[in-house]
Amino acid sequence: MAAKNVVADLTRGDKLTGNNYDIWHRKIQYLLNEQELLETLSSKMTRPEDGNTAQHRRDLEAYQSWFKKDRSTRFTMLSSMHDDLIGEYEIFQNAKDMWDQLKFDFGGTSTTRLRSLVLKFEAAGNVLTDEQQVQARSAKRRPNLQPLSPIGGQRKPNGFKHKDKGKAARQGGPSTNAPKVNKGANQHKRKRGAKKNISKMKCYNCNKLGHFARDCTEPKKVSLPLDLSSIYVCYPSSIFVCSHVFVAKSISDWIIDTGATRHVAQDRAGFVDYRKIPAGTHVVYMGNGSYEEALGVGSYQLHLRTGRTLLLHDVLYVPGVLYNLLSVFTLLQLGYDFHLSLNGLDILLDDVIFGHGSSTWHARLGHIGKDRMTRLAREGLLGPLAKVDLPICEPCLAGKACRKPFGKAVRATQPLELIHSDICGPMNVKARHGASYFLTFIDDYTRYGYVQLIAHRYEALDCFKRFVAEVENQHEKSLKALRTDRGREYLSDQFKDLCEEKGIRRQLTISNTPQQNGVAERRNRTLLDMVRSMMAQANLPISFWGDALLTAAYILNRVPSQSVSSTPYELWKGEKPNLEHLRPWGSAGFVHSTAHKYGKLGPRARKHIFIRYSDSSKGYVMYGEHPNGGMTEIESRDIDFIETDFPSIGDANRDLDLYELEEDEGTLPSSSEGGGLVPRPVIAEDSGSDLQPSGSITLDQDSQARRVSSRGHIPRRHFEIEGNVLLCDAKDVDEPASFSEALHSPDRDEWMTAMQEEMSSMDKNNVWELVDLPPGRKTIGNKWVLKVKRKADGSIDRYKARLVAKGYTQREGIDYEDTFSPVVRFASIRLILSIVAKQDLELFQMDVKTAFLNGELDEEIYMAQPAGFEAKGHERKVCRLKRSIYGLKQSSRQWYLRFHDSITSFGFEMIEEDHCVYLKRSKRSILILSLYVDDILLAGNDMDSIVTTKKWLSSTFEMKDMGEANFVLGVKITRDRSKKLLSLSQGTYIKKILERFHMHNSKPIDTPMEKGCTLSLDQCPKNDEEKNQMSKVPYASAIGSLMYAMLCTRPDICFAVGMVSRYQSNPGPAHWRAVKRILRYLRGTSDHALCYHGGDLRLTGYSDADWASDKDERKSTSGYAFILGGGAVSWCSKKQSCIALSTMESEYVACSAAVQEAVWLRRFLQRLGVTAHAEDAVLLYSDSTSALAYAKDPKYHGKAKHIELRYHYIRDMVSQGEVILQHISTSSMVADPLTKPIARDFVLLSY
Repeated sequence: MAAKNVVADLTRGDKLTGNNYDIWHRKIQYLLNEQELLETLSSKMTRPEDGNTAQHRRDLEAYQSWFKKDRSTRFTMLSSMHDDLIGEYEIFQNAKDMWDQLKFDFGGTSTTRLRSLVLKFEAAGNVLTDEQQVQARSAKRRPNLQPLSPIGGQRKPNGFKHKDKGKAARQGGPSTNAPKVNKGANQHKRKRGAKKNISKMKCYNCNKLGHFARDCTEPKKVSLPLDLSSIYVCYPSSIFVCSHVFVAKSISDWIIDTGATRHVAQDRAGFVDYRKIPAGTHVVYMGNGSYEEALGVGSYQLHLRTGRTLLLHDVLYVPGVLYNLLSVFTLLQLGYDFHLSLNGLDILLDDVIFGHGSSTWHARLGHIGKDRMTRLAREGLLGPLAKVDLPICEPCLAGKACRKPFGKAVRATQPLELIHSDICGPMNVKARHGASYFLTFIDDYTRYGYVQLIAHRYEALDCFKRFVAEVENQHEKSLKALRTDRGREYLSDQFKDLCEEKGIRRQLTISNTPQQNGVAERRNRTLLDMVRSMMAQANLPISFWGDALLTAAYILNRVPSQSVSSTPYELWKGEKPNLEHLRPWGSAGFVHSTAHKYGKLGPRARKHIFIRYSDSSKGYVMYGEHPNGGMTEIESRDIDFIETDFPSIGDANRDLDLYELEEDEGTLPSSSEGGGLVPRPVIAEDSGSDLQPSGSITLDQDSQARRVSSRGHIPRRHFEIEGNVLLCDAKDVDEPASFSEALHSPDRDEWMTAMQEEMSSMDKNNVWELVDLPPGRKTIGNKWVLKVKRKADGSIDRYKARLVAKGYTQREGIDYEDTFSPVVRFASIRLILSIVAKQDLELFQMDVKTAFLNGELDEEIYMAQPAGFEAKGHERKVCRLKRSIYGLKQSSRQWYLRFHDSITSFGFEMIEEDHCVYLKRSKRSILILSLYVDDILLAGNDMDSIVTTKKWLSSTFEMKDMGEANFVLGVKITRDRSKKLLSLSQGTYIKKILERFHMHNSKPIDTPMEKGCTLSLDQCPKNDEEKNQMSKVPYASAIGSLMYAMLCTRPDICFAVGMVSRYQSNPGPAHWRAVKRILRYLRGTSDHALCYHGGDLRLTGYSDADWASDKDERKSTSGYAFILGGGAVSWCSKKQSCIALSTMESEYVACSAAVQEAVWLRRFLQRLGVTAHAEDAVLLYSDSTSALAYAKDPKYHGKAKHIELRYHYIRDMVSQGEVILQHISTSSMVADPLTKPIARDFVLLSY
């Protein structure tokens, strides 16, 4: 009776699937021992031949007894197997052979299991590195591709065959993958000495009894009318479930295959010559019964990572295969040899290693030179490497490169043949009249120079126009060439058009090579050296550096230069200069004047300070007190100088140094006013604006004062920690901050066009009317927000201008009431996209132009007229808003309400689970619309319905049809509809944030967080000095940027981002290093994508917890992930709000959160009604047996009665059939990386 109960348990419980072999084979032995059948696993008998002797009768009785036991054993074993395994193992005629085969298939050593993991990893669509592939190949002996012999063993109807054990053992044994993987190329054979009764065996060739197909004399049957000599069998590995949850990388590398007889390529890009072949000439026959035809053949150029190139001939082009296959058989025929060692596999030709030989040893030896390596190879110290053939080594180029010598420049032979120009600045202090830069023009032949003080870089164009007009008029000849660096002020379209119009040839320097414009660079240095020296002698404030600079330029033109034979002045003007009028800069002088308040009896001269020479008259510019009060400049020639007297004015700031700030090309001019000091690059003590993520709206400092919060602001300039300087600026390159900057921008025409389009939208939507401001009412301000919209590859798509109201001045209850507005969840978008991939739906994208202008206002709001577009004759009037506008607190809500009313009137129904998803269904079509502010995704199965909907939307709102969706909300969508594959990636966004935080040149790393890494409050700054140091780090900005990538497509950084985000209020150096590690990880995986490959639309979830992982509060971490259509649609990693007293409690709390998400996803699917599986209960896996038991039956009430009632929601959902809880082993737990740092090997096997 007990045995029967055990059999019942085995047939009802966890049956053998392969992964649970260890526990299964112990249970089955206990059962067989109880039934006294255990001996059948170690012995077998054959039926004795016919006879009538006493011995024969005893042998027959023994055989009959054994046969009965063996039949019972086989029945017990087969009954406890999964249905997919029964068909494979029922062919065994005795229990021992079945037992031995099961042990061989599933009871392998750790090496066998490692091979299985490698196969699973590669089959999931991932690529190991070169070194990992070579090392893995020694463990993965079974080839991916084997030729199918015309006279080989025939396939069984269920697609399974069995190897001879001896052969399998020599080849490394069968794969330990899922049961549906073919096991070998031959039928299973009995051991030597045992005969097999084949009288009832059926031949799969002729369908007759009594012989095998290999012995059949009938003509061999072929399932396809093809030449069998050109058919190949491909054995795909089983899919590892973790690969569906996280990101997957595309397959483009080559696999060295010992079983392939031909090279096979899946892409056309590498073929240097190619010809099509007739259909059916070559076919790759897959292990699952499908086949792929070769479309062509040719020569393929294979670029090895060592730098060498291998030309492969007679390569088949088969786009349907998963891997590019390099045939070992073909290479051996061509004379190549292979050397297998513990370090990997080397490919050799004439003793030259093609794989990793020379390059690997070169790296191991610290990138020494070829000569030293050759000596080591001759002495036999480099293994099989006999000849060193070292390709180009990129690390050597990066580490040993030096600048090329600069040759002697060719000098100009006459004036204006070549002009050198450069802009220096911004200086750390603004000049008296607001200049932060100075611009120089130097003639190459005479070295005569012009200097202009400017406030912004964009003023360079106007200065150049004036310079060209003056010099060409004075010399009556044209300027021939202009040499500059590649600053954006020189590369604008206007500057280019001017040079083309004037016939001026441009000479641009190479980036980061100022030596090519050495004349201008040296002139800048000389001028600043003279300025510092003159200011050190004078007693004037440092803001007078502009006057000193003009004086230095005046002097340099009149003194000899090593580059020319005479003075620049003489060569330029044709006469020798007069130096008698020169005076020390900053010296005192009495200026003759008759305008004084004492009349004829008053002083005839007043004391002033010499600051520069006049450029418009023959005299001096003096600075001093005006007779009527105040300070003023006076031009005069009647001056008596005291050249040894250097008067002072106010604070001379003698200890303050003058230097040029390091300016990034993308930064905007400083907004500091007057002669105020601009902080040094690293130490920034003054208050500024908070750091904001890219795309945020900043307020116009010129028209409205900022409201300063009680906590300190971090200036958006330079940040430094541990020697790493970061420039953190939220704005993109060439994005003006105001209308005035756009007006003087190099892209002025583009920005003006964009602003005109915005104003046209305002007029078209009748957004406001001009009225007089009623008494007692106040206006709100506005500003222009100018953005460069970019494509998926980072190139410029369009210039966009948006007029934004300064809604922060609105008052609640007067200017607005409700402000909440929903947006579609990212989980909803991913769920819809997984359905699109599976059902091959159409997917289009639309953009609502000026969406917020469609909302109608309930309040009376007055706004100032926009800068640059004031109505002529009505400049004093204000705008009374009739519709919502960007920036108002209620704008998004009013727009959503307008859109909701319109779309529902057109027949769409709102999904209750997500109020920004709408559904429209008919007998033959279904449309799903999702709204994220002003971005619309439209998916459906009927093109006519989609076109009709798009026309209606365009007639109701001002829309922009973006065509098929490929780049939405910063996420790139890639589709291969033939394979039902859809992938989501954020490579452009990741590159952008890496550049923003200066991590784009950092060294990539394998994991987002180091295994065993623990962060805590103990690592936070303890004193003011440490806090001040960390205040210079853009910690919160970096986390905000990482958060968006994590929410959209990167669940692999979910735990790491959640961990570092806990310390935003007071981060320490250890926390910042953890953030930078995540950025380094993203740099190495920026091309990874979240993939949906058209898998089953059955919702499956995984829940896990890490007990008491938080070192500060001893709280646990929950994590869950849900898979649909082969990819992750929802994930979460979160610190639990309560303290769990046991691992069971932490797992139970995690399951409760996962169940809530599962119910929401299931009901969302049910609302859509696109799959019958939506009615199925969600299968939720957990690796905690105690938590599952407590969820199903609260028998541990005494130990868990303290658990809050809200966590028992899980029981209600289980009883209602919404969720099915099931146990899974920890090694297969997909959600494990969401709860703890994981090892590198696990990451490689999971992503």
